Amino acid sequence: MMPQPTQHSLIHVLLLWITILSIIQAVFIIFFFTAGHRGLSQNSSTVTPEGTVQSQANITPSPTPDDNLLLGKGQMLTYKAQEDNGDFKWVAHNPSDSLVSQYGKDLQIKKDGYYFLILQVTLKECTCTYNGTSKNKTTSECTVSVNWNNSLKEKNRVLLEGWINTNTCSTGLLGMVTVLPAGGKLEFKLPKTKKIDDREHLTHLDIIYMHKP
Repeated sequence: MMPQPTQHSLIHVLLLWITILSIIQAVFIIFFFTAGHRGLSQNSSTVTPEGTVQSQANITPSPTPDDNLLLGKGQMLTYKAQEDNGDFKWVAHNPSDSLVSQYGKDLQIKKDGYYFLILQVTLKECTCTYNGTSKNKTTSECTVSVNWNNSLKEKNRVLLEGWINTNTCSTGLLGMVTVLPAGGKLEFKLPKTKKIDDREHLTHLDIIYMHKP
């Protein structure tokens, strides 16, 4: 007995429906496993850095006041000259007694390290006295110097020295870099009989400190 056309149509519809369901089920399974694996990967990558940061934060020591120096950063002090009973003294714009302290007109070093010294001194009058002709050495009235005095090891070591230019009444910029230990003094020897021009752009001292590992 041959099947009827109606039966053939139903069979075709049933096979088509079963095929569609199978495709949908396969797609659902693939999507499920793919999305699940991706979610686990993202979660693991997200959690790991936070755990690392937290563990590092727990073992990080608290900073100390001198951390900026230990990390190689420097500190700069700037001074201007000020008359003091016929003499002069240095006045700091940003004093730091833990680094350099005032000792009359001299300065005492409180920390070991590298020091960059920059000095300029200008006089109100520059009628310097010469011994004979201008080719000879000037007297102390025209000499400016910075000496290092460490009573334990060194005494009167000249760090900076210059002469007053008779045209500008100034030494110009004098500078050097040196290693200084704590405990010594920077002693300034300036013309005693001459008045210093205390305008800051003409007479000033700058000290740049760098920590020595």
